[in-house]
Amino acid sequence: MRRGTAMECCSIQKTHAMMITIFSQAFVLGKYSEMIEDPAAYPSHGAYGAGKGRWYTKAIDSDPFQNLTIPAAQYFSEGNGGEYRKSYHGYPKGYAQLIHSPTHFQLQPMQIDTHNRDYNGTGFKPGPLPRTAQSPPDADYSGLLECPCSTRRKKVIKVNYETLNSGTCPVTISSAEECFEGAISVSKTPPVSNSTISSLDFPFGCVLLTAGGNAKAIMNTQKASEVACGGGSNITHTSGAAASVVTLHLDLQDDSGVIITMQGPANAWFGVGFNAQQMSDEPYSIIVQGGRLPIMEVKLGDHDPGHNLSNSLKVISDKTEGSNRTIQLWRPLKGATAEHYTFDLSTTAIEFIAAVGSSPGFAYHKDKGASVIHLSPSGNQTVASCVCDGGSSGSIDGIPFRKRCGPEPKSDLLKEHNRICDIRTYSGGLECCHHQWFLLDADQEIPPQVEEYHLKFRIWFKDYDPNTIVNLPRLYWQTENAAGEYDVPKCDPGTPSNECVHTITSRFTVNDLLNRDCSIRSDVACSGNGTSVKFIYAGGHCHAATCLSMDLYNMDTGKLICSQTPIQGQNTEVFDEKGYIAIPPCIWGDEDELEDPPVLSVNTTLLSIKRCNSTYGHYGEMASWQMRGVVLP
Repeated sequence: MRRGTAMECCSIQKTHAMMITIFSQAFVLGKYSEMIEDPAAYPSHGAYGAGKGRWYTKAIDSDPFQNLTIPAAQYFSEGNGGEYRKSYHGYPKGYAQLIHSPTHFQLQPMQIDTHNRDYNGTGFKPGPLPRTAQSPPDADYSGLLECPCSTRRKKVIKVNYETLNSGTCPVTISSAEECFEGAISVSKTPPVSNSTISSLDFPFGCVLLTAGGNAKAIMNTQKASEVACGGGSNITHTSGAAASVVTLHLDLQDDSGVIITMQGPANAWFGVGFNAQQMSDEPYSIIVQGGRLPIMEVKLGDHDPGHNLSNSLKVISDKTEGSNRTIQLWRPLKGATAEHYTFDLSTTAIEFIAAVGSSPGFAYHKDKGASVIHLSPSGNQTVASCVCDGGSSGSIDGIPFRKRCGPEPKSDLLKEHNRICDIRTYSGGLECCHHQWFLLDADQEIPPQVEEYHLKFRIWFKDYDPNTIVNLPRLYWQTENAAGEYDVPKCDPGTPSNECVHTITSRFTVNDLLNRDCSIRSDVACSGNGTSVKFIYAGGHCHAATCLSMDLYNMDTGKLICSQTPIQGQNTEVFDEKGYIAIPPCIWGDEDELEDPPVLSVNTTLLSIKRCNSTYGHYGEMASWQMRGVVLP
């Protein structure tokens, strides 16, 4: 509550989420552990850091409890946020979150100040809003709680393009100007000409026509064209070049393998790893060591050197000029083993990582980087490759934009071109709501009053009895599939209000809920391995201004597992304020008053359906399932 008041915070300040961690000091703070960074991993809760990686603890040899299956830390996030004030926060008899010798409490709040300092009446009246806010003038909530991107936020945008030689573009380029820009971006040589046509002989959209080694950029506006990307050509030769901390050139031919040209420092090792954006992808890599040390083929490990692979390379040339060394290698397209990368002529882009060392022998890198090499048809072939919109990257106020919208069937967001997926259309949500950021526009005055809020937590506990209490690891899934949030688009003008409903779905398996092959003691996100799950708790996370329902089905049987329909507030009474909702969870147990827990194989297919009121648009909506259960062997 706000200091000096009595339970009025719910009408003047948005508590979006409250998450806490309770942990054992001796383990988490270093006596028996070390901190490990995994920059590739999603945080277990996903929504508040997708794609940003995470740190986790790992037991060291001196930990006397390293084989203990009781966690040293537990994460409490179920039923978090203002929408869950009236919800039951607990588990049925016999189930709990176990913590070994807890000593510390850590809070992760997310609060948004929506207090209108100029209004002292009863009820709620929104204060000033940035121009991008989507809430109506008479709303019983503040548009600030959806974190609209104001004019204070500065975007830096880079558009990514990719080529395709079969099928159709997932996202088609629609303007000639963008087509010509994209063609230059993906072609190893600048197109000799640009033109706009309407033809049934080429794929619809942006086309890079390669003939006799020359390239032409063509914008084909004929939507009726049924010609696939590549024009049905049998592509026999592709090539491309890209630079990171190592310069890489690839030349692929179906009858003679791949020529790999790498340029790096003359006095130290350098290398590239294929089909990867970070070391934890554990890619097939080529390491060129300095001096007379051998060239290595390596399967990298997760932040370790990995292991050597059998040699499949032949040296064509090895030249040193000044401080640069250029080496040209040959190998077959097909990898010698499953751990060797296989090059494919149908591939039009390959992500790669690169690194350089400070010594001749392969060791810890001095510098590293990541890039993408685009491969275009070469030689005397005539091929009509599509140039596709490959999305965008960039930053907001210097913070990298890393939304990852997944494809069907796990997410609908890419199919519907949800604005949350692309920095070019991103207009509000978590990425515009970082710590101490003001949400008003640059020309709006920031209220001078600083307010203080107090938070109170009650935690019930008892000593562990292995005969009567079972631990509940966290099981988590986002209907928006790792994007962490999504936009609810406003329904079309003239749509009857009862039909203004926006729906997203996700199809996944029980196995997708598990974080396997990890230490339950070390990693707060670890669920452990198993063949089935006994579900005890399920709660859908969504927001008051728009949420209508969340349903979870067993797709294999069609049975409804959990249905959540928010209870709408009706007046100004505490815990029943208009504009707020309550979302009671689904709970199963062994007691007579509860339904029996559903036990599902890890191969069971689940369906999540989320419905929202779309009378008005909304930023930053969420549709995650926060669950707890017993992972059975």
